[in-house]
Amino acid sequence: MENTADFRELFLEPRSVAFVGVPREARALSPLGNLLRWGYGGKVQLVHPHVREIQGFPAVPEVSKLEGEVDLAVISSPRETVPGVISQCLDKGIRAIVVTNQGFGDADPLGRRLQEEIVEISRERGARVLGPNTLGVVNSFYGFTTSFMPLEREESPVGVICQSGIFVVDAAHLMGGMGLGVDVGNGCDLGLADALEWLAGDERVKVIAMHAEGIPQGREFTEKAFRASLKKPVVILKTGRTPHGMKAALSHTGSISGDDRLLNGALRKAGLVRVWRSDDMRDIVLGFVKLPPMRGPRVAMVTFTGGGGIILLDAMALEGLEPANLGDGAIQAMREISPSWMPVGNPMDIWPGVMKHGMVRTYKSTLKAALEDPQVDAVVCVALALPAHWGSELDSLEVIRELAERSQKPVLVWFYGPEKEEALRKLRGEEKVLGVESLEKAAKVLGAKWSYERWKLAQRD
Repeated sequence: MENTADFRELFLEPRSVAFVGVPREARALSPLGNLLRWGYGGKVQLVHPHVREIQGFPAVPEVSKLEGEVDLAVISSPRETVPGVISQCLDKGIRAIVVTNQGFGDADPLGRRLQEEIVEISRERGARVLGPNTLGVVNSFYGFTTSFMPLEREESPVGVICQSGIFVVDAAHLMGGMGLGVDVGNGCDLGLADALEWLAGDERVKVIAMHAEGIPQGREFTEKAFRASLKKPVVILKTGRTPHGMKAALSHTGSISGDDRLLNGALRKAGLVRVWRSDDMRDIVLGFVKLPPMRGPRVAMVTFTGGGGIILLDAMALEGLEPANLGDGAIQAMREISPSWMPVGNPMDIWPGVMKHGMVRTYKSTLKAALEDPQVDAVVCVALALPAHWGSELDSLEVIRELAERSQKPVLVWFYGPEKEEALRKLRGEEKVLGVESLEKAAKVLGAKWSYERWKLAQRD
């Protein structure tokens, strides 16, 4: 059988695709409708035993009647028919196949036997199968998707690999975006390791965001994960850690989860950045997409609130980070805007300076000093988010944007105030600064970035 990488273009950039069993009615849950909305420029053909036209496209009764060469077949016919349809595809010379249906290894004994038959047939004749129980593939750059769920097309630098379609359907909120996506589903043939190989080699992808319920490929997965991590960050949310979670994973995709402590050690050794909570995934992925590399663990904080500084210091300690010992330049800049009675240090408490000199001057001089300090590796900013009618004298957002754009250090912003959500929205389009919903999330993002850079440094020694 050819190397998995040889199938990459057949699945992700097919010149022609055949849908077998596409719904005969035009409706929202239609892979054909989604593909048309995305403007796919390749050849589309349909196979349906009962109708001759669907959504304006002619349909043939069987695979053998398809015209010309077909790169990819997407099968959503009843499960009992799938092995036979795959045999027809192989007779036609179709070597890349997506099976979207449920009811195979994720179901009853009959489903498991059917899945085993799918694998046996395809491997004997040099084909590869993605699924069953999958949305398939997404390539926003190429205008191609096999998903029957409606998706927004976004040419994001994030590559998504998952075992559950939820991470494809809501990739923007759960994974930080999706330019390329592979839902391996049950992973009967092509699995997480294969998808990693595909996305690691694509220059359009800056970060790989992965969800895994089980990792059955063991050594192959860790070897390919190691090679992928040398090229770009791979952030993984591994679920199914508890007995109840493991049981649910087995019924969902047929995945078996092993000892999580051993797995965690293997993931760390391979350079993967592990995320333990789904609500941290998006921020950490975007931290890798937007922010410069983190060259060390030393963090400065520009804040209006001493209480916020303590929250961050506690959170940093849990993530392997430390407060930066400010150099003479930063200390002098703080003294120039602070009252004589005020001790200066890190966290850099600027509120007394704001009361004396105003927001813009105080914030600009302090943040500039922190970013220029060679003893600082990253900065977390606290910013007020107030209604416009309060005036602009308390608005520090433009100052942060300007200085972050010129810096080669990560800058994160935590807002507080009644317009917090609007302030976060304004930052979403910025390339070199990241807004976060809590100081704990800021620490998690920076901790993940430093963990990855530290792993890369260790590989050079």
